[in-house]
Amino acid sequence: MKVVLDIETVQAPREEWARLAGKRPDPDESAPAEGYDLFAAGAVDEQRRAEEEQYAKSSFDGTFSRIVCIGLLEFSDQMEPRGAVAWYGKNERELLQQFWSRLGQSRPSLFITHNGLGFDLPFIKKRSIIQQVKPSLDINLAKFRTEPVYDTMAVWGNWDTRGWVKLDVLARALNVETKSGSGAQVAEMWAKGHGEELARYCLQDTYVTYACYARMTFRPPLSSEVVLLHPELLDVG
Repeated sequence: MKVVLDIETVQAPREEWARLAGKRPDPDESAPAEGYDLFAAGAVDEQRRAEEEQYAKSSFDGTFSRIVCIGLLEFSDQMEPRGAVAWYGKNERELLQQFWSRLGQSRPSLFITHNGLGFDLPFIKKRSIIQQVKPSLDINLAKFRTEPVYDTMAVWGNWDTRGWVKLDVLARALNVETKSGSGAQVAEMWAKGHGEELARYCLQDTYVTYACYARMTFRPPLSSEVVLLHPELLDVG
């Protein structure tokens, strides 16, 4: 069994990030005019800018942000489609439990991802520890190899970060069906309560990753209509 994997995440609220990061509340902005210290004000502004940058970067770190959707495509060892499933919802613990349960049953020998070694799989690992959901199998995240994780971004760039490309760029270069949107839309879909739409978007990303992998291993990719036929969209609440 081989699987293609993708996750969608949302950033922690600013207050929760500050609590986890051990940041103090912002200083009182209503400083009196008399004796106003411009130097101190400049230092405060600089501190706020630095914290804004730290907060922005935290969206990619499972220490602070959380998973709201996991998409999974299942294939036989000969890359014949076996199923498509996406778990989504606010209950991250239940989401992870169902995900690991599925993997425990299928026990895939290969995980196909795009930046899975740098983002998706470490993120899942962190959130599983935080939610105290024990993984059903150990996924070796060692770099500079293509098993048990084939990371299309890393392989395409020959493990050199200067050669890493976004998934939609790689898809266009390999002349396969590209993404249906951008990661920037995830937060908007989630905020509007469009969980099923988010799950379909996530599965589309898994399909594009699969198609890139197929090209990179000199196989003609099947169409998305075949691979994503009758997907399971599971709302975990």
